[in-house]
Amino acid sequence: PAGAATITGTTGLLQVPTADSLAQGEWRLAAGFDGREFFPSVSYGVLPGLEIGVTTQADGGITPRLKYTAAAESAGGPGLAVGLEGNSWYAVASRLLNTPGLRMHLGVGSGRFGPVMVGIEARLRSVAVATADAGASAPAVSLLVDYDGQAAAVGARLDFASGLTLSAGVRAGDGVIGSAAYGMRF
Repeated sequence: PAGAATITGTTGLLQVPTADSLAQGEWRLAAGFDGREFFPSVSYGVLPGLEIGVTTQADGGITPRLKYTAAAESAGGPGLAVGLEGNSWYAVASRLLNTPGLRMHLGVGSGRFGPVMVGIEARLRSVAVATADAGASAPAVSLLVDYDGQAAAVGARLDFASGLTLSAGVRAGDGVIGSAAYGMRF
């Protein structure tokens, strides 16, 4: 879903951005963990396809983020996005595959992205399910595998109907990584 955050707050998988961006008027507060430190972040859908945000580091540094979805994914073609995160750039394509529930992401970039990035998402349950009395709910569930050009990661994501998204996984060489994000509209 567009509301899911990478460890640095950009819309994406565990560590790789996707061609999705926040909807216009949507906010997301997130906290990511890369195996060494936490990254609180805030993101906002400024215009259709345009997501901006900032991520903070433990040393007090602030990383600005900008992502533009140039083409939304459709039956006729993949979604395409370009972005900046600090002094790193990326371009990524996302496409739902013929196998139900599988979505592929392929990109190129600089710095922390690439030179080549790849990811796959397997949706095990596509929708969050809530009971009529809202006393119980079951989240949408995805398995995630991605490679950011430096290391591979594997994990899972839970998307709750409330707007809460939890992602957790293991990154080669770093151990546990993940993010918790909450999306909202005003």
